[in-house]
Amino acid sequence: MKKWIQGVDKLGIINPIQFKTKSNDTFVIRTANSSDGYGMHQLTKEVLEEEKGLIMTLRDFNMTIEDQMRKNDMYLNHPQTLALLAEHNRTLIGILTLEPEYLIKTMHRGNLGIVIKKEYRSLGIGKKLMTTALSWAKKNRTYEKIELEVLESNKNAIALYEKLGFIKEGNFVNAVKHNEQKYEDLIRMGFHLFQ
Repeated sequence: MKKWIQGVDKLGIINPIQFKTKSNDTFVIRTANSSDGYGMHQLTKEVLEEEKGLIMTLRDFNMTIEDQMRKNDMYLNHPQTLALLAEHNRTLIGILTLEPEYLIKTMHRGNLGIVIKKEYRSLGIGKKLMTTALSWAKKNRTYEKIELEVLESNKNAIALYEKLGFIKEGNFVNAVKHNEQKYEDLIRMGFHLFQ
């Protein structure tokens, strides 16, 4: 398979890449496979249990480990999808997914999602996951634009996305209802790959 910049290959697969955190710990970014289903399921549940920073709640999360394993196989076999994992000492510390819109007129757009284990945030791991995914998307040339949604209160995430070149494209007012008294805006951000 042809190798690209920073170990990035086509078809949703990358060669494992080693990076350093801001605290000088080594971590690896690699492609998820079906055997990662359990770890991804556990990390997703752990982050959702925090009830902070994400739109989805633990009550919304009905995916099983087997579902996650099947989804990972789909990521590996679909040319427009990517599932990346960050690991430190064989512990899963981050997940990034990139999936296409499925209508013919919107397939040029990819939706990005990312979660980082709480104790590993603000160490540069999310940034490396995202730059790896953006490099893959640029070389793959399947997408013209990468999009994501973020809660207005998630200032650290918004700052990272803007630093990487994402721009705010719209506010969905009161799009998220935390409880009967508290609503929050959802911000839509986009990264144009070829402008």
